[in-house]
Amino acid sequence: MFRSTEQSTFAAIVAKHMASSDAPLLLEGGVGIGKTRAYMSALVQSGQRVAVVLPTHQLIDQLLASSDLGATRGTATLAAFRPARMFERRADYEANKRAATDAQLMFCTAASVIIDHRLGGEYNGSTTRAYIVFDEADQLPDMAALQSDFTITQTELADMGIRLTTVEDALQAILAKPPRIVEPETKAAAQIILDAIEEPAWYQSAGISDDGDIMLTHKLPGRLLKKISNRSNVAFVSATLTVGGRFKDFQNSMGIEKISHLSSAIEPRQHGSLDLHMIPMAVDTPEWISAVVQVANDAPKPVLVATPSHDLSSLLGGRLPGAVVRSVEETAAQAGDRVSAAGILISAGAWAGLDTPLRWRSIVVPRVPFGQPVVIDGQATTTYFDARNTAVRRLRQVIGRGLRTPDAVCSVYILDARAEKLSGFVPERFSNEWATRTYIEGAKKEVVLSKAERDPAVRRAALNHYGRKCMACGFMPKVDSQLDVHHLDPIAEGQRRTKIEDVVVLCANCHRLAHATNPPTRLDVTETGQPLPC
Repeated sequence: MFRSTEQSTFAAIVAKHMASSDAPLLLEGGVGIGKTRAYMSALVQSGQRVAVVLPTHQLIDQLLASSDLGATRGTATLAAFRPARMFERRADYEANKRAATDAQLMFCTAASVIIDHRLGGEYNGSTTRAYIVFDEADQLPDMAALQSDFTITQTELADMGIRLTTVEDALQAILAKPPRIVEPETKAAAQIILDAIEEPAWYQSAGISDDGDIMLTHKLPGRLLKKISNRSNVAFVSATLTVGGRFKDFQNSMGIEKISHLSSAIEPRQHGSLDLHMIPMAVDTPEWISAVVQVANDAPKPVLVATPSHDLSSLLGGRLPGAVVRSVEETAAQAGDRVSAAGILISAGAWAGLDTPLRWRSIVVPRVPFGQPVVIDGQATTTYFDARNTAVRRLRQVIGRGLRTPDAVCSVYILDARAEKLSGFVPERFSNEWATRTYIEGAKKEVVLSKAERDPAVRRAALNHYGRKCMACGFMPKVDSQLDVHHLDPIAEGQRRTKIEDVVVLCANCHRLAHATNPPTRLDVTETGQPLPC
């Protein structure tokens, strides 16, 4: 059943923890081990009632369709729990709920676990099961899907006949509505958001989003699962739970106080071969786009181009005729079904999810996938340091897309100069390949030319005009080298005459956070009060 010693070891650890759990289990399995088959085998053989939790319904669909599930399920019954909003008829929702709660293995999302806990186990019963496994657990600290699930839109309020005057009044009105008007998911979301308002903490806030919706956001959103995460009968499974070889970053983000003595990171000793190529360019320049297109065309096929946004995917798709561009409605695996063995897939968020059907010969990373900043009530609630650890985990994942089989051969091309300042995203067994990575000299020259176009007189004038502190966060460094001058309109858009009002002063952290997205993120400039497209 198991194809390697590491895979059987992974399964044995899960089985041992299920039999005698002392604290939450954190179990990292390097890409290629086959974690799904390993832990599913342990779950089925235990005979226990288990909730298997994934970040999104798309990932549940992928897992249910995977060959690993079919190879390990045996006689176990399994079903996926879906929320009421996914059904047109109430009767269909109730039938799905019965099937899911009766099954030995129930598949559900992290949001449903929080709702079930808030409703005392009456939602889908996930929190009352003997064991809970969080798969793809590295995504929990970001919790993008959870942010969406705990947003109450203007449309939903209108449908319930509630007018948004104050956030608190609207939430109280939701809680006062009878069950026939308000779905349990919405009522639980209202209570959770209200709790956050009544019990403020530095890592959470609630308010009105830029779209006019009621939104709960966290600097550490995984802490919404804190009470569940600290149970001894819980396991977190992923290929990227550690940063720098330690679980501390994940523990902090989830609020986990103590972990099982069985917690460990298992890396394949020999699994695939990797060639690493750095093309350290300044992103958002015409030269950068041209280089990405050229690399994707020239790299050994099939090629996976992993982007952090659908906008960048569309832009590259227009420059790469014949390439398949993953749509918003499909998973990377579904888009991969449309790619030939000599083709190119351009996919936003390709680091998340289960296997694509193709074995990628080349992986192209145009831009370091920093975490998206979250803005609520006009204020950014995340920092560059939050985004950095997210980027490290995502880079590790996307590299693993090319290492799915023991005999895999993959070339990885990274075209963002900021990757040089990150560490820990290359699997340990490829540390020598990282140390001996190749560079494309032409790309370095383009970076130098791009930098040369910036007039140093603009920097001096900006510091003298605005003062020597960050206009976004107020940081006042001891030396000017810790401050950057940022163009309100990206200089990559072409030659122009720059006025002093066209630039602002930012610290290095705010400047990096600003450029974590394309187009740049809006921050607030504290000196002027004017919105800054950073």
